[in-house]
Amino acid sequence: MPYPPQPTSLRSSLRPLALGVDLTAAGARPGAHRSRGPVPPRPFDGERFLQLVRTADRCLLDLVTLDEDFLLHPGRGQVTGRLDTVVAAARAARVTTSVGLVPAVDTVHVEAAHAAVALSSVDRASGGRAGWQAARQTAVAEADEAWAARVEPGIQSVHQVWTGRPGSGSGAVELDADGRFRVDHDGIRFAVRGRTAGVGGALSRVRPPVVVRVRSAASAALAGRTADVARVVATETAQAARLRRLVRDSALSAGRDPESVRVLVEVYVVLAQERAGARARLELVEALEGTAPMGGALVVADTPDELATLLADWAAVGAADGFLLRPSSLGADLDSIADHLVPALQRAGLFRTARTATTLRGALGLPDAGTAPRAVPTGRLLSA
Repeated sequence: MPYPPQPTSLRSSLRPLALGVDLTAAGARPGAHRSRGPVPPRPFDGERFLQLVRTADRCLLDLVTLDEDFLLHPGRGQVTGRLDTVVAAARAARVTTSVGLVPAVDTVHVEAAHAAVALSSVDRASGGRAGWQAARQTAVAEADEAWAARVEPGIQSVHQVWTGRPGSGSGAVELDADGRFRVDHDGIRFAVRGRTAGVGGALSRVRPPVVVRVRSAASAALAGRTADVARVVATETAQAARLRRLVRDSALSAGRDPESVRVLVEVYVVLAQERAGARARLELVEALEGTAPMGGALVVADTPDELATLLADWAAVGAADGFLLRPSSLGADLDSIADHLVPALQRAGLFRTARTATTLRGALGLPDAGTAPRAVPTGRLLSA
């Protein structure tokens, strides 16, 4: 049975939306890996992941994101680990043509210089389609202000490696006269003194976009100072619009063009041919796992056409420049996004019908952020 015709209430005069999807593990649900179906989710199956990325590539999405946790056992019934985000992105770079690849890397646990070069390797392999997502909170009770203060030095250090500018202070990454990175970090989880051999190759001449989660004024200020994409978590248009204004104000205060930061609202989606079916799936998820899987994001359990209308309404009131969709279950929801939501947005003039840019920056409408040419000591590059 086909989906019903696309509603006429969508606004075709709006600026085209940026649209991405989170392909972490088996889906946004912690228990999605236990789902049954013709193709059961396999969080550690690289081929299954490539199929999903190809679907996102086929339907012209701007980007896919991959989250990362340093928790081997996050909880009973949840996936106990997942594919390495950078390695997975590097592998996907070889089999896709246009979609952006945005892995999360936590610079609290990974040396900033190594993270920067690994991400640049993905960027080169993909022809400029890589991005970097600053890792999310590692503790449930961690305040947003504390998280922003913890993450910002890592973002600055990665920027310094990308642009060839040496840093200073705790967590700095500097280049010695003999061409080695000097690492000097004294943190809560580990301390490093001395030098480490640089990993080689010239870094990307155009800096990969940086994605920062935004939940509060503190993280909005961080995104305005350091990010190219703000991933906003909000459940109401007024809340999202306020956070978007804070991001843009922070960018202006930092001497940046507010238009150089794209604001994408996170949406947890459960899609079905009929609203009742989507609602029934959501109720089942909530009965089994509670509301924790939603992570405070906007939750939509509806048809793809109704979701398209909602996205248009949010964009019309200035709440978002685009959206990052978190499928509750990748097997059931990603195909609905590709085959029904995207066409509905295209019919309304809210999403592209063909690729016009070859890089992630170009796809998101971001200005070029060139890096200074630099020579990096020779060594082994990341390989997938």
